Amino acid sequence: MFKLPPLPALRAFESVARLGSVTRAADELNVTHSAISHQVRVLEEYLGIALIDRSARRMHLTHDGRTYAYQIRQSLQQIGGMTERITQRAQSEYLTIGVLPSFATHWLIPRLPLFRKEYPDWRIELVAGLDMVDFDQSPVDCAIRFGNVSMHGLRSEPLMSDWQLLIAKANDSRYHSEQSAHEALTIGSSLFANEDIANWALEAGIDTPTLHEPIIVNDSNLALEAIRTGLIGCALMRWSIAAHWISQGHLKKVTPHMSKHVSGYHLVWPNRNHDSSKLNVFRAWLKQQCNEFEQQTLNGDLFNHIDQSQDFSFLKTSTLNLPLTTE
Repeated sequence: MFKLPPLPALRAFESVARLGSVTRAADELNVTHSAISHQVRVLEEYLGIALIDRSARRMHLTHDGRTYAYQIRQSLQQIGGMTERITQRAQSEYLTIGVLPSFATHWLIPRLPLFRKEYPDWRIELVAGLDMVDFDQSPVDCAIRFGNVSMHGLRSEPLMSDWQLLIAKANDSRYHSEQSAHEALTIGSSLFANEDIANWALEAGIDTPTLHEPIIVNDSNLALEAIRTGLIGCALMRWSIAAHWISQGHLKKVTPHMSKHVSGYHLVWPNRNHDSSKLNVFRAWLKQQCNEFEQQTLNGDLFNHIDQSQDFSFLKTSTLNLPLTTE
């Protein structure tokens, strides 16, 4: 365990360093001028170095003093910030959600302004990670996962299914929506990440591709960046991740083929939160958003303003059974 200086001495010195005056520091901390001076000297004696140059008429920090004051300020701000977050978590309008980085970036966050509009007093904390949340060791209220989760002490319900498709940069003329999967995969380097390759290949009518990827990633954000930078030509991507960028004209669908993913999104929460009113509010809102996304996709509403050659009418042959109640 690290040896720590007295906290009153740290607070006194940080205030002096930030305000540039013992008098102003005393006013801020509601103590006397002499008390501040005493605490600063206690800290200097503890450290065995001078933090303040007292040879001049005006107070100046030594080089060590400036460095130490900065580190103290950062640490105290972290402590203060975490203290505020912990105390606010007990409030009914504070919700902590475990999320997958790619899903949060490309699907959830773009929709959170709608939640904020409906619930302006709520605070949402997103905890991103690829690993399953340990609810016993974490303050997370619920988590959005890809794939079903069946663990003791947890409850889970499906949110929506997903599809997978080949995508490329919209301005990459080598690829287009009518070419076969076999042709697209022979044009340039491809990336499959952690998607359901075998099922996609089977439905595309090709053999499972032999993987000679120039880069291996475990997150869709990295795959998207590899496409953007030209490191790869096309990538197998989940529809929920690519849809927004296709609708904005930054990416395009390659080949007319698109298969349903073997896995889907689920909301997971511990038994202790099952009767949580704030969780039930979020569950209902999230399910509504999932249902609207499905309907917009199947109706083609996401693609009204982009190149009409990107035909998504084949999606209308597939439907999802989304739970629309919180029961």
